[in-house]
Amino acid sequence: MRRRLIGVLAAAALVVGAPGLGTASAQHTTSPAAQAACVHAKIGGKRKCIARGQYCARRYEREYERYGFTCSKRDRRGRWHLQ
Repeated sequence: MRRRLIGVLAAAALVVGAPGLGTASAQHTTSPAAQAACVHAKIGGKRKCIARGQYCARRYEREYERYGFTCSKRDRRGRWHLQ
Protein backbone atom coordinates (compact mmCIF):
# COMPACT_ATOMS: atom_id res chain seq x y z
CA MET A 1 0.00 0.00 0.00
CA ARG A 2 2.82 2.40 0.88
CA ARG A 3 4.64 1.72 -2.42
CA ARG A 4 1.47 2.38 -4.36
CA LEU A 5 0.97 5.72 -2.55
CA ILE A 6 4.58 6.75 -3.25
CA GLY A 7 4.17 5.82 -6.91
CA VAL A 8 0.95 7.82 -7.24
CA LEU A 9 2.53 10.85 -5.54
CA ALA A 10 5.60 10.67 -7.77
CA ALA A 11 3.46 10.47 -10.91
CA ALA A 12 1.32 13.39 -9.75
CA ALA A 13 4.44 15.46 -9.07
CA LEU A 14 5.70 14.81 -12.60
CA VAL A 15 2.38 15.74 -14.17
CA VAL A 16 2.00 18.91 -12.09
CA GLY A 17 5.64 19.94 -12.44
CA ALA A 18 5.92 19.43 -16.20
CA PRO A 19 3.99 22.55 -17.31
CA GLY A 20 6.06 24.72 -14.97
CA LEU A 21 9.30 23.69 -16.66
CA GLY A 22 8.35 25.25 -19.98
CA THR A 23 7.16 28.52 -18.50
CA ALA A 24 10.16 28.93 -16.21
CA SER A 25 12.59 29.10 -19.12
CA ALA A 26 10.35 31.57 -20.94
CA GLN A 27 10.31 33.88 -17.92
CA HIS A 28 14.09 34.22 -17.85
CA THR A 29 14.30 35.70 -21.33
CA THR A 30 14.50 39.47 -21.48
CA SER A 31 12.79 41.65 -24.02
CA PRO A 32 14.84 43.80 -26.42
CA ALA A 33 13.48 46.91 -24.68
CA ALA A 34 14.85 45.76 -21.32
CA GLN A 35 18.25 45.06 -22.85
CA ALA A 36 18.36 48.49 -24.50
CA ALA A 37 17.51 50.24 -21.21
CA CYS A 38 20.84 49.41 -19.60
CA VAL A 39 24.50 49.68 -20.52
CA HIS A 40 26.80 46.75 -19.82
CA ALA A 41 29.70 48.15 -17.83
CA LYS A 42 32.56 47.14 -15.59
CA ILE A 43 32.23 49.12 -12.37
CA GLY A 44 34.45 48.43 -9.39
CA GLY A 45 35.90 45.37 -11.11
CA LYS A 46 32.48 43.75 -11.54
CA ARG A 47 30.31 43.47 -14.65
CA LYS A 48 27.00 45.29 -14.23
CA CYS A 49 24.09 46.52 -16.27
CA ILE A 50 23.75 50.19 -15.36
CA ALA A 51 20.92 52.58 -16.22
CA ARG A 52 19.66 56.02 -15.31
CA GLY A 53 18.03 56.16 -11.86
CA GLN A 54 19.89 53.22 -10.33
CA TYR A 55 21.78 53.54 -7.07
CA CYS A 56 25.44 54.40 -7.49
CA ALA A 57 28.58 54.84 -5.42
CA ARG A 58 30.37 58.17 -5.60
CA ARG A 59 33.76 56.46 -5.40
CA TYR A 60 33.18 55.02 -8.90
CA GLU A 61 32.30 58.38 -10.51
CA ARG A 62 35.10 58.17 -13.08
CA GLU A 63 34.01 54.72 -14.14
CA TYR A 64 30.40 55.85 -14.56
CA GLU A 65 31.55 58.80 -16.68
CA ARG A 66 33.32 56.37 -19.00
CA TYR A 67 29.88 54.97 -19.90
CA GLY A 68 28.12 58.35 -20.13
CA PHE A 69 26.59 58.56 -16.64
CA THR A 70 27.18 60.71 -13.58
CA CYS A 71 26.54 59.82 -9.96
CA SER A 72 25.20 63.25 -9.07
CA LYS A 73 21.54 63.04 -8.06
CA ARG A 74 20.92 62.63 -4.34
CA ASP A 75 17.51 61.63 -2.97
CA ARG A 76 16.00 62.72 0.34
CA ARG A 77 17.47 59.70 2.13
CA GLY A 78 20.97 60.65 1.06
CA ARG A 79 21.41 57.92 -1.54
CA TRP A 80 23.02 58.72 -4.90
CA HIS A 81 21.49 57.83 -8.27
CA LEU A 82 22.84 57.70 -11.82
CA GLN A 83 21.94 60.45 -14.28
